[in-house]
Amino acid sequence: MATINYYTLQKTGVSKIYVRFRLGRKADFRQSTMLSIKDAALWKPDTQTAKGRTTSIKILNQKLRELKTRLENALDTIEKDSDKSSRDITNKWLKQIIRDFNNEEPPTENEGLIEFADNFANGLENSTYKRNGVQYKYSQNTINKYTNFVKQLKDFENSQRGKFKCSDVDESFTYSFLEYLGDTKGLSVNTKGRYVKRLKTILKQAEIKGVKVNPKYNLIKGFEGENIVTFLTFDELETVIETPMPTERLDIARDWFIIASYTAQRISDLFRFTEKNIQTIEGGRYIVFKQFKTGAYVEVPIHYHVENILKKYKGKFPPRFTDNEQSNRSILSQLIKDVCKEAKINEIVRGRFNGKIDNYPKHKLISNHTGRRSFCSNFYGQDGWTIPVIMNISGHVNESNFYKYIDKEDKTHSRNARALFDKMKTKSEQQDQEQTKLKKVE
Repeated sequence: MATINYYTLQKTGVSKIYVRFRLGRKADFRQSTMLSIKDAALWKPDTQTAKGRTTSIKILNQKLRELKTRLENALDTIEKDSDKSSRDITNKWLKQIIRDFNNEEPPTENEGLIEFADNFANGLENSTYKRNGVQYKYSQNTINKYTNFVKQLKDFENSQRGKFKCSDVDESFTYSFLEYLGDTKGLSVNTKGRYVKRLKTILKQAEIKGVKVNPKYNLIKGFEGENIVTFLTFDELETVIETPMPTERLDIARDWFIIASYTAQRISDLFRFTEKNIQTIEGGRYIVFKQFKTGAYVEVPIHYHVENILKKYKGKFPPRFTDNEQSNRSILSQLIKDVCKEAKINEIVRGRFNGKIDNYPKHKLISNHTGRRSFCSNFYGQDGWTIPVIMNISGHVNESNFYKYIDKEDKTHSRNARALFDKMKTKSEQQDQEQTKLKKVE
């Protein structure tokens, strides 16, 4: 028995209406009905109809009923046909029925790239993905990234004064797209590399759904620019802590930066911390929360520097600069540069500033990610601090991503190794001395 459900992508405003067609465990497809509702707030999920008595609402509900009947009849036809089976019920079959219902002509060759990419991005809200055998919903952050990518793709198409099909995407298309992103949009190397990865993901989905693609799309690869890690050492962090700040805003920014440097958390989680996240577990104090990006449950032990900041604000976290999350990020990013400048973090180091790699005073290279990078780089290689221990706090999903956050070329790690060698030598000498004493006694 088939289950046919309608739903909207938006909660308010103009929204497309989608259909989910399920046939037990054999099939589970989603497609746009090509129908829209002017205000999704009028949609009733329990009855899967629009509420209201206007002519447009009545027509919409009537069309949805007729489409459902059309789908049920099409399914009944397949079930009665001895030459057909459930394998004939595909996403392409569903799409064709909807096209016929709406008197839409099928595309002459294949589906448009922008159309498919747009539907893919819009469908993420009601889709899931699997990682390590566990099913996850896409975060709003990921949905926003794909939505923005589609916007860039649309701008590129408009600049070319033509319409692209999925089958147009090959190495040549990608090269032109990258040129546009760099020359016209001024995007960084890493951003362009991520866009290529998203383009390939969308084409893989198009291929899975039976849309014609160019086999050469498999030759395009995502990429990254040179990974340059800027972080503050323990000594530099102590300098930042001890340096008086001339304004209250800089003082607050400094406190948030120190919290980030000793909790290893992303800025998306940092500003969500409240006193409710502080818990005592087996006698120790922790910041307990669910990470926004990964959905992972994390218990971060509270470092004494973080504890001092909490005491400063009477058990609470420092105040935010504004109620808007994006504004908080931008404000903090600029202020912590000024904090480090006040602390005279002026060592000339190699880094990326405004997209250009060169040698700069270190305070210019400080960003919201620096605190997280500082934690990972500082504790990496420390006695007792294994990679799993650090990743358990930072919330990194795999080691490859973790290694992007640490400065493996930093000389402090070789100094740590030197100290460990010296410690081993001292221990060996002590053992030799003890053995010599035992021989004398004998």
